[in-house]
Amino acid sequence: MALNTFFDRIRDFADELYGSLKGSHVRVISHIDADGLSSAGIFISILKRFRVPFHLSSVKYVSDTLISELKKEPYDLYIFLDLGSGEVELLKSMEKRVFVVDHHRPSSEDIPMLNPFTQGIDGDRDVSSSGLCFLLYREFFEDYSMVPVALTGALGDLQENGGFSGLNEAILNWGVERGIIEVRKEIRLFGGPDYPLVSSLERTVDPFIRGVSDDSAGALSLIESLGIPIKIGEKWVTLSDLSDEQKRDLMNELVKRVESLDKAKSLLGNTYVNLMEPKGSPLRDLSSFSTLLNACGRMGRGYLGALLASGMRGEILSSALSVLQDYKKHLSSLLRDLKPRVIGKVAFIDEGVAEDTIISTLTSIMSKSIKNVDLVIGYAETEGDMLKVSARLTNRVSGFDLNEILRKASTTVGGRGGGHRHAAGAQIPRKMKGDFEESLLSYFE
Repeated sequence: MALNTFFDRIRDFADELYGSLKGSHVRVISHIDADGLSSAGIFISILKRFRVPFHLSSVKYVSDTLISELKKEPYDLYIFLDLGSGEVELLKSMEKRVFVVDHHRPSSEDIPMLNPFTQGIDGDRDVSSSGLCFLLYREFFEDYSMVPVALTGALGDLQENGGFSGLNEAILNWGVERGIIEVRKEIRLFGGPDYPLVSSLERTVDPFIRGVSDDSAGALSLIESLGIPIKIGEKWVTLSDLSDEQKRDLMNELVKRVESLDKAKSLLGNTYVNLMEPKGSPLRDLSSFSTLLNACGRMGRGYLGALLASGMRGEILSSALSVLQDYKKHLSSLLRDLKPRVIGKVAFIDEGVAEDTIISTLTSIMSKSIKNVDLVIGYAETEGDMLKVSARLTNRVSGFDLNEILRKASTTVGGRGGGHRHAAGAQIPRKMKGDFEESLLSYFE
């Protein structure tokens, strides 16, 4: 019932949006992560097909400073993608025509908004913002070509847990039925089963593989030690080329080099292959596409990710791969030196360790590997006298709602926060860090 009602809501939202697009110059603001940039790629594809001029920016979050800047701009229409649901009053203060497409829990519904929670659908698990943008694209054009981008965003937001559910599952099924997507059970490395194996190993950093990740000589040495050829003729060997025995040997060796059992388990699972991309393309594997988009956003090159998600390739892809290489080196360096501060069941990564664009990724990786901890909190210095907070629950706990916990703990100290049940964020005054931690720790005694 909820799905039928939601499809009606999509139709109504699409009609209202279409009426506002006519004759407008549109300002698009997306989040910088993989889901945000996937959303941006799909949405600017809608605008291009309607021949609507636009200006795109990717941002870390909605802040008072951002809203002050947007208020001064001359655009007719503002679209917020993968953010804005928790800052409705702030968006209303712009006194502009605003639409929001977002899967985070809304603070109110006082502006035109496409949000699954308003129709009883779980936006934490069952659909991402890019999935919502795809459903709009499908409503406008009866076109399913953006299915891979929708799933890429969902993967980036960790909505695949041994498979997809809800609207994500429906989107996957549409892609499989139309020969766009193939699902394979495989060793999960960067680039997927049809990407050169030596590059797959070197470019895989989550999980971090000791002596292999970000180490081309180490990746080459590992393959040779297992008696696996690097090339067959002129063709680079891929996972798909390996026998079952070779895959078993490779998996056994990788498990030895990964720091925790949970991390090792994550090496095997579903891979989602975009059959519309050529073999050997890093975009053929949707998890790798997600990693690439995330790198672009985190390294301040979000426009590259959005253009990739909209379908552009060539020099855009080459530039994005170069950004990815820099991102992985930076991340590897941070992970090697990382020593979190642990209080009870909570681990803290203090400000000064990572930039505010990187801290959420660092927090996510740490939450999958740290032992005897329920929550990982990462801090980063941001604008003014504020701290950005990233929060991730570890796999060993359930029953907590980080969206509510972060919202309450940050509001108590004069900040703002929210997000999902298992992953959330906030901005708090730097001088209130101690009080914020005291409030937070009370939930995890």
